[in-house]
Amino acid sequence: MCTAVTAPRISLFLPSVHGGGAERAMVVFGCELLHRGYSVELIVANLEGALQEIIPERLRVVNLGSSRMIHSLPKLIKKLRSEPPKAIFSTITHANLIAACAGRLAGLSDQVVVRQSSSPLSEDKDTLGRKISHRLIPPMYRRARAIIAVSEGVRDELIAMDASLRPRIQVLPTPVLTDDIRAKGDERPPHRWFVDRNAPVIVSAGRLVESKGMVELLQAHAKIRARREAKLIIIGEGGYRAQIEAEIQRLGLENDVDLPGFQSNPFSFMSHANVFAFASHFEGLPNVLVQAMSFGTPIVSTDCKSGPAEILEGGMWGTLVPVKDVAALAHAIDQSLDLPKQSAAQRRAWERFGAAEATSGYLAAAGLPESV
Repeated sequence: MCTAVTAPRISLFLPSVHGGGAERAMVVFGCELLHRGYSVELIVANLEGALQEIIPERLRVVNLGSSRMIHSLPKLIKKLRSEPPKAIFSTITHANLIAACAGRLAGLSDQVVVRQSSSPLSEDKDTLGRKISHRLIPPMYRRARAIIAVSEGVRDELIAMDASLRPRIQVLPTPVLTDDIRAKGDERPPHRWFVDRNAPVIVSAGRLVESKGMVELLQAHAKIRARREAKLIIIGEGGYRAQIEAEIQRLGLENDVDLPGFQSNPFSFMSHANVFAFASHFEGLPNVLVQAMSFGTPIVSTDCKSGPAEILEGGMWGTLVPVKDVAALAHAIDQSLDLPKQSAAQRRAWERFGAAEATSGYLAAAGLPESV
């Protein structure tokens, strides 16, 4: 009698499925794993967030139902003990700590791969919980099989925290670009400013938090509007929305800036924009820059610690300006509004950040074959 062969299972652990770049990257990674014959489960501490609508049906979702990350620990341990996977990938610092701890207590430390998506020394430590998490990174990450750093800058900060982590760290490209993203970029953006096209359109995207530099971007846009017609669309959602809206009113930009919130297809906006602008104060490796570059859209970005300079290769594929320098940001965007599509940059993005290549690297870090 023949016995059915069960596909090896890989677990992906996230705090939630809010619309951040790290969460979206893991969904892309999960889809690529499915294409390669693996069984994949997306384990979330709490199933909330806008990315729920883009998770494919074949990607099994396990909701631990924990309102706080620490409460998900015993549930994750129980899950891993009852159904041990071939590998556990996690991303975002507090999820990485829980995954490393759960893997250790479930006897699966050699299956845990943590992905550091932000700069650990630069990220905010404005609460007691974040301060504790920061101190736990070295001892907990040492328990993982491997640490994926999304950029050279992130790797350097991890080593600065604890040099003993060096042998475990691999700098690997993020699984970002897929044929599906290419197709979505061809769609018409559902926004009136792309229909009328009476003025060039600047697009930015990211969580609405202070560190993303949206206030400086608005101030730069006010300088641009003093010289020429232009529109600014900021895609994303977050707790800093009220402050951003107040700044829009203070600058008198109500008719020139729109905050449409989370978009299931931000790629159509990026693809059809005249410029993609990014004003972050610090990063890990901002996926939105990779995505915008993949469409050949002219890019202006702050040269913040870790990420943009690596993606744009020192400014070869876009313009880099100092962090919080509103005048330089405004000038660079103004100059870039008249540029054509950047076909060489587009090709380079696909060479470096295709999901297939990144997935192969992630599987190798876990000691797993490229396909089954």
